[in-house]
Amino acid sequence: MNKYKAQLDSVLQYINQQIQRDWTNTNSNTFNQAVRKEILAEIACMSLRNFQLYFKSYFKEPFGEYIDRLRREFALQLIQEGQFTHAEIAERVGYANDTALYNVFKKKYQYTPSEYKDLISEKRKAITDTIDCRIEILRDKSVLFLSYIGDYNNLSSSIFEEGSWDKLYDFAFSQNILPTNEEYWGICYDNQDITDSEKCRFYACLTISNLIPRKITDEIKCMTIPSSLYAVFTHIGAYEGLEHFYDVAIQNIPLEYRLNDNLILERYLNSPTDTPDSELVTELWMPIEKD
Repeated sequence: MNKYKAQLDSVLQYINQQIQRDWTNTNSNTFNQAVRKEILAEIACMSLRNFQLYFKSYFKEPFGEYIDRLRREFALQLIQEGQFTHAEIAERVGYANDTALYNVFKKKYQYTPSEYKDLISEKRKAITDTIDCRIEILRDKSVLFLSYIGDYNNLSSSIFEEGSWDKLYDFAFSQNILPTNEEYWGICYDNQDITDSEKCRFYACLTISNLIPRKITDEIKCMTIPSSLYAVFTHIGAYEGLEHFYDVAIQNIPLEYRLNDNLILERYLNSPTDTPDSELVTELWMPIEKD
């Protein structure tokens, strides 16, 4: 399976971009066309037959079910964030209309989008914590990254550290692309309240001085984290506390701002390999725009 992991990780990067793209004002079938298995097999440089076989083996789901689940779960995240109407969410994630969104929810979750929104509202009412943030523009950042699928709670292990950020650092050093002050970032695509913990998507990222050519078969890949305005919250403590901290942060975004569609990021200012859990410092970067 390792032989094809790098190619399938390239497919995953493309899928992530399509899932989070705003499909408003496009034909209702445009999303489906963008993620056709024929297109993804071409990205992976694999035959269609092999692509479908290895995709299911790697992601533990058939191709079509995987795409449908990611789209549903992104819709759930948007409902949780509370920035859009159900009709707007349906358009943004590529459904024909809010009726289609309603039907998908009712079939897969046995509740409607409105019922789910009410559940989240009740949960949020219990959050009374107040935390400060700073507003900062993040400029384009060139990064190396490694893709990981699994429980976010495993990110604090020394084994994960050695197989991710240490690996990225060694590669950047060998290529002479380490910046003066390297930074360690994470992209968490999923919410463990929504997604099964073993299926959560994560990118471990290390800043580099410049992008370098990478092949489809290279495990370590590079990309640019796009510039955006962010509300930055600082969490001190074990990574296990970040899940609740996300909910608190959303409730404390300044009133004149709202979340936008750019990447939610984590920045790690120290390492669990040489820092007690209680002293870990993690910045949560929430992408925002003027309301």
